[in-house]
Amino acid sequence: VFGTNVMVTVAKSFEAPIKLVFPQDLLEKGLEANNFAMLGLGDIVIPGIFIALLLRFDISLKKNTHTYFYTSFVAYIFGLGLTIFIMHIFKHAQPALLYLVPACIGFPLLVALAKGEVAEMFSYESSSEILPHTPRLTHFPNISGSPASLADSMQQTLSCSHRRRQQTPSAM
Repeated sequence: VFGTNVMVTVAKSFEAPIKLVFPQDLLEKGLEANNFAMLGLGDIVIPGIFIALLLRFDISLKKNTHTYFYTSFVAYIFGLGLTIFIMHIFKHAQPALLYLVPACIGFPLLVALAKGEVAEMFSYESSSEILPHTPRLTHFPNISGSPASLADSMQQTLSCSHRRRQQTPSAM
C-alpha cells in the first residue's frame, strides 16, 4: 500500500474516531488552511504501549531513573518529526509507523547497548511485585443476563477484592 493511494483512500473513508486530522498549511494560510494530514490512532496507541512497557522496565531496574522511558518518548517525537519532514519533502502521505517503529525500538536499544543492559531488556517480564498498585483483571464476569446484573456482578467482585486487600498486611 505504500506506493499506492490505498492507504490514503481507506483512511479518508472512515468517519470514526480512529484518526487525528491536522492542517499542514496552517503557517501559510492561518485559519483558512485546507490541506490536512492524518495520524491514525494506531500510530499513537502501538508506540504508546511500547513506551509504557519501557517505563515499567525502568522501574524494574530500581535505579530511580526513567532513562528508557525518556529515550523512547524522545524517539517517538523524533519519529513523528521525521514522518512530517518526509511528508513535506515528497508531498505524499507517509505511513507513520514506518518511521516510528525503528526510532522507538532503535533509540532504547542503543541506550541498552551503551549501558550494558541488553540482556536485562530482552529477558524482562512484567510482574505485580514491581508495580503492586497496577490494576489487574483477575475475575472475568459472566456476561449473560441484563446490564444491571452484570454491573452487580462486577460491583460484588470489586468489593470482595477490596476486602481481601484490607485483610492482607502490606509488605514494607
